Amino acid sequence: MKNVDVPMWDKGDSTDSYSKGGGSMFSDFESLSDKIPMIEEVYEKVLGRKPSSRELSLYKYSVLKREEITKKLLNSDEHKEIVEKGRTYPELEERERLAMSNILKLKHGIDDMKEEHDELKNILNEKNKIIEGLREEKVAPYINGELPTDKYNTYYNSNEGISTVNNPVKKESFLDKLYKFLKSLSN
Repeated sequence: MKNVDVPMWDKGDSTDSYSKGGGSMFSDFESLSDKIPMIEEVYEKVLGRKPSSRELSLYKYSVLKREEITKKLLNSDEHKEIVEKGRTYPELEERERLAMSNILKLKHGIDDMKEEHDELKNILNEKNKIIEGLREEKVAPYINGELPTDKYNTYYNSNEGISTVNNPVKKESFLDKLYKFLKSLSN
């Protein structure tokens, strides 16, 4: 029964890799575990990241070779987005540099304002001490109720009208007038 009529498709073909009980669909790799590092390497090079477990399983069990996986990833939307972001990177770096310089200018401006504020505060305290010292040294008008006695000062009193220190207008009583009169007679 060795040469029984068996259809050709059932006998297999000697040029076929499946002729001796089937063959591996991964001709370039010995096992699935050998394909995993290759897939991870392709993902790192093309997309700059490791594949998700779903992506790893998809390519691990597919018949795609390294070049085909690379080509498929290069044509993906994710890769196009990465390339577009790469084109705008120099512009973003320049914007960041300008923003950092503006931040430094503002920080220095704030520091300068703080120093100026402290200096002004010290000057104000010094001025107040000087004023306090002058008040203690000299009797200032209107503080203790006394009026200064300068000949150039004129003071207004609502009861008496205008009076000057050199020419004070005094009201004389009847007794004062009588005393003056008697004094003038005795001379």
